[in-house]
Amino acid sequence: MFKFGFQVDPEKGADDKDEQKSEPSNNESNQGNEKDESSTAADYPCEELTMLPERSTINPDVVNTFQPTPDCTIEYLNNLALLDETFEEDILNAESDHSDLVPGCYEGGLKVWECTFDLGQFLVKEDRKKLLGKKVLDLGCGAGILGIEAKLLGAAEVHFQDYNKDVLMKLTMVNYDINCRSQDSGKKGDSPARFFSGDWASFTEKYNDTKYDLILSSETIYNTGNYRKLLDLFDRKLARKGAVYLAAKTYYFGVGGGTRLFETEMEEDGRFRYKVVWKCSSGVKREILKIMKRDED
Repeated sequence: MFKFGFQVDPEKGADDKDEQKSEPSNNESNQGNEKDESSTAADYPCEELTMLPERSTINPDVVNTFQPTPDCTIEYLNNLALLDETFEEDILNAESDHSDLVPGCYEGGLKVWECTFDLGQFLVKEDRKKLLGKKVLDLGCGAGILGIEAKLLGAAEVHFQDYNKDVLMKLTMVNYDINCRSQDSGKKGDSPARFFSGDWASFTEKYNDTKYDLILSSETIYNTGNYRKLLDLFDRKLARKGAVYLAAKTYYFGVGGGTRLFETEMEEDGRFRYKVVWKCSSGVKREILKIMKRDED
């Protein structure tokens, strides 16, 4: 049985490890600087996944907690919960290379990165009412913490997207079930949550009619080669007067991406306006951008 090789101190939990991981390793950096021309949307077509049946009780020893506000507690599986799981070949290859990131194959979705917590806290501190009744996309969702928070704070519908199918089925869906089962249990028909795997370009094309009031995304701009796909997705999937909240590091050392380069791309593209709405200047510099279409107020 394949075991994903996270090195986690059981007494510290995943959060402590995530805080220590601020940028890719040298091995990741070499891969990040090269555009993988062989990896295209055709290789990773978008696929909508069916929500798994209700899981049995989760062992509390493999669960961490994020509490953005006193009345909103989110539980999520830590890396210990994944040790006995079997994974698809791309994730297995990433582990064999001792890498948390292999662009075009595995995009780090099994880890929770610190910008996720930045954005989760920002959303409730700025104005939590902005989530009420909204249709929300958690883009590059990984553990799904941002989408789950939106759901718990009153979003009408939440969709989750991540590159790898295994990330969604073995992590995101389980976390959604842990936190949102009681909210969905009284509803008739399908859950208002939907889950999509695959490349951003394929996701944009295949579900072009779906528009979102809010797109939440964390740590998704480290690879400059994906900027065009990301901007096209924002343009075609953001509803009128909708907003993107993008949390990222100012600069990803060794990989080349970051908020300044993404701002430059948006300026050259011309379809969006943006502003920095939050920043952390100590340690590894991190920011949150609010992005809207230029023709909207």
